[in-house]
Amino acid sequence: MATRHPILVRTLRILQSYGIDWVLAVFIAVFANFYLDRFQNIPDFDLTDTSIQFSFKEKEVFPNSTLAYILVFSYVLVVISNLILSRNMWDLHHALLGLSVAFSFVGAFEQIVRITVGRPRPDFIARCNPFENAANGHFFGLANVTVCQTPATDKIIKDGMRSFFSGHACLSAVGMAFNSLYWAGKLQLFNRKSYSSKAWLVFSPLMVSIYICITRVTDHRHHPSDALTGFFAGLIPTYFFYRQFYPPLEDPHSNLPYSPRHAVEESNRGPSKSWKPGNWFGSSTPHDDGPTPLLPTNRSTRQMRDSTSNLGHIEVELDSGLIATPYSPPGREPDMAYSGMPKPLEPHSSV
Repeated sequence: MATRHPILVRTLRILQSYGIDWVLAVFIAVFANFYLDRFQNIPDFDLTDTSIQFSFKEKEVFPNSTLAYILVFSYVLVVISNLILSRNMWDLHHALLGLSVAFSFVGAFEQIVRITVGRPRPDFIARCNPFENAANGHFFGLANVTVCQTPATDKIIKDGMRSFFSGHACLSAVGMAFNSLYWAGKLQLFNRKSYSSKAWLVFSPLMVSIYICITRVTDHRHHPSDALTGFFAGLIPTYFFYRQFYPPLEDPHSNLPYSPRHAVEESNRGPSKSWKPGNWFGSSTPHDDGPTPLLPTNRSTRQMRDSTSNLGHIEVELDSGLIATPYSPPGREPDMAYSGMPKPLEPHSSV
């Protein structure tokens, strides 16, 4: 019987182990974006509220159409970062899946909150375009969309009731924060060597998200509290989803992803063979669970190790063939450890 191609074997294992994660991420994102829109809440509002009397700007710095480009840019940045800092197929898969799950969860949460709360945007009165003699109700002291010349079914009215919280701030924080965490792990930011240049580089994507938050306020699309809440609503869950696939940033092996799920499920241990960077597909045997380099290379193993290692003390372990597989959490039993990994030294007994 002919042996299946290594790429096919690995693809089938990915689908078997992570297929449900990908399906859920895509389904939840599509459901929240296209189905929940019909449940938009349009509450009463105060015609004399000066916080919603700003002018309507036709041209925005980041209109809704550019939000898709922001999301795509986040994925492209992850791929480019993997090519430069890791060149590891499993690492790329974990990063893309983690980013997708974060986008899906945070995007659905943001959509549910916005359509349920229905807070008017700062430019809502301009969108409403009230009749000349329109006034608040005499009994309850508020007005509703019947005072608007713009039809209540118009998209501009429905969108005008989605101020809390900012979707641009939220989703841009997810994409940029995940890339910042990814860079921090790969560069091992907290390695106790105090490289300020790493800190500047790691925080640069977040600066983009902060700038987007500012423009949403200056374009009169959101109140400052909307942008601030949206930023942290995207930032905090992103760290949680990043940690599903990567160790803490202060961990000595923060540059390595967790082991492939199917390797632990099938053999109750991590990958049995080390990744050889000079090999495009890794081992030719279909039972090798080790990660696969993303691109072929003619460089020597030593040169490739230098390019994939970002911390001095790890290079010594790389030369010994100890760190070439995804990260294995501490506390793993000896029979579950990666092959080739040294056992911890026993403390000296006192005589």
